Amino acid sequence: MSTSVIQTTSGKIPVDAIHYAHSHEHLYTHATPAIAAEKPEMVLDSVQRIGEDIQLFKAAGGNLIVEMTTVDYGRDVAKLHDIAVNNDIHIITAAGFNKGSFNRGLLEHQTINDVTAYLLHELVHGVGETGILPGVLKIGTSLRCIQPWEEIGLRAVARASKDSGVPVSTHTQEGTMAEEQLDLFKAEGLSPDHIVLCHLDQNPDLELHRRLVERGAFLSYDSIPKPQYKTELRSIQFISKLAKAGLHTQIVVGGDFSRKGYYKGYDGTIGLDYILKTFIPKLRSYLEDEGQNAQKIINDIMRENPKRAFALRHP
Repeated sequence: MSTSVIQTTSGKIPVDAIHYAHSHEHLYTHATPAIAAEKPEMVLDSVQRIGEDIQLFKAAGGNLIVEMTTVDYGRDVAKLHDIAVNNDIHIITAAGFNKGSFNRGLLEHQTINDVTAYLLHELVHGVGETGILPGVLKIGTSLRCIQPWEEIGLRAVARASKDSGVPVSTHTQEGTMAEEQLDLFKAEGLSPDHIVLCHLDQNPDLELHRRLVERGAFLSYDSIPKPQYKTELRSIQFISKLAKAGLHTQIVVGGDFSRKGYYKGYDGTIGLDYILKTFIPKLRSYLEDEGQNAQKIINDIMRENPKRAFALRHP
């Protein structure tokens, strides 16, 4: 039995409690006032409706969700705790910030030390008066660039992670700036194996994926169910190719659902069970045709890799 633990909204759990995990989702979010007014479908505000999808996820074998909504996009950790308790599921909530246009107001003109202190306060004392501790740190960067205020956030997140042992999961816009993020984290002394780089399935450069994995980072393929990104087949092919080199052990997967239309509980069409019930059988068939050990690879990306990616580094 492993002694490693993961920080959830309900407290620390041993990593061995994980069955199957989604690496990146949005279950409850108020969004920003501007987005809520213009695109109300991006407001996820029903504990009951999201519970319908979580039950589907559980029935398919899942029991851990990394919820990546941040303070600059309407995070509500109390509601996430309610969702976890009501549905008997493990949820990780995030400290930190989204990408540039969202995080600018909270990061620009701040010092790295002040932002680090703010993050550490949440990680040690909990969010607001809730006492709920985040289990992952998030920061995002823009398309093909890192804005000056995003660099403040990157460095602060790196320092908070080093001090707290809480892992980092980043937003990369269309899978860009991942290497630059790692370089900056390295300059701050943060080990790549503390880092999950999200949305990498949107980047078609397999050699980039190889380099990132070989450096020790985890890659999150989390646009898979969304038809507009068309990353499902690419994700299957990349997982297979990486597995042939023994590099799939740094891949985690998710759906990054952020609209009502993705959730069956909101009368959407995809559902939180899509990855386990639709994507994984497709991946299994492809791997078997390639002569690979499909069950081991699937078990790694859905269970063993998340155990390592989201464990506290010094609990």
